[in-house]
Amino acid sequence: MRSRMPVAVRAIVCAVSLLSLVLPASGQPTADQVLSSAGFSAEDKQRVLNGEFVTASAKPVSDRDLAVSMAFLMKTSPENLSRLVVTGSLITTDAQVQAYSMFKNPGSLADLAGLRITPAEAQALASAKPGSSLNLSAAEIAAFRAVPAGDQEAVQQQLQKMLLGRYQAYRASGLAGIKPYARGGGVDRDLAGDLRKATEAAQNLGQFLPRFHALLLSYPQGMDADMEENFFWMRSIIQGKPTYILQQTLVAADGDARAVVQRQFYASTGYNGEQAIAGFLPVSSSTIVVYSSHVFTDQVTGFGGFAKRGIGSRLMVDSLEKMFEASRTRAVP
Repeated sequence: MRSRMPVAVRAIVCAVSLLSLVLPASGQPTADQVLSSAGFSAEDKQRVLNGEFVTASAKPVSDRDLAVSMAFLMKTSPENLSRLVVTGSLITTDAQVQAYSMFKNPGSLADLAGLRITPAEAQALASAKPGSSLNLSAAEIAAFRAVPAGDQEAVQQQLQKMLLGRYQAYRASGLAGIKPYARGGGVDRDLAGDLRKATEAAQNLGQFLPRFHALLLSYPQGMDADMEENFFWMRSIIQGKPTYILQQTLVAADGDARAVVQRQFYASTGYNGEQAIAGFLPVSSSTIVVYSSHVFTDQVTGFGGFAKRGIGSRLMVDSLEKMFEASRTRAVP
């Protein structure tokens, strides 16, 4: 899908925007520099200014990685857009999200009171075992299997307790606090290692905002007053399956521009986790969004993995375009 702005608006934006691409605020990278560094051609840049969603090649960091890069235009300021993201106002532009809420610091079970599960979900959790159908540590599997069979309320309480524990561990220790997923046969899947690789590969962030880039690797060490964060839990239906997700959103200001990171440090099924990094760059009265995402899943490994990753990435692009198109109407002040 290629969405375009009205011709008159597009002409005005392009005329003024081209000047903004060349004449940034002092010390702040231009949109042209960031787009070039992300692999977008001169033709791609003009298409972005014309209001199109444009993709660029994205290099995966492992054989579990579905990597996507996109750029597009939003008719709002970087400040307004980052505020909508960090407060969670755009979460429901993803049609898969059924319920969500923000954690308060230091977090409590009351923050998860809105998380409700069905009898089928309770049964799946109570019978959990090591493998790729559910992402749980060995200790979490044991805790669910210790719940009395058929006690939906008790399973739900255990799920809320587990999610709270993962949130608090990550907030206290960052990547080191993420428990690995038990896959059976003594094999664990280390999501923290995948997220670290994705962060180390974020060359744009390292080049233009090295302090923010370093924070993602050392979190929670390095948080400063000019950085803002929030944490959310979500219950989504992904590929027909209920999925419980924990997400951190971080924003750093650089003049009028913003850098935004969304790190999903837990996902219960379907995929292992995700890290998305976006630059919100001022262009006239609008914002160029340069977006890069790494989604990690065991479902694209093994025989035919390369083809699976290609198909998976295309599906992700289609889904992201729909979500960001919905975001455009939400983001207008």
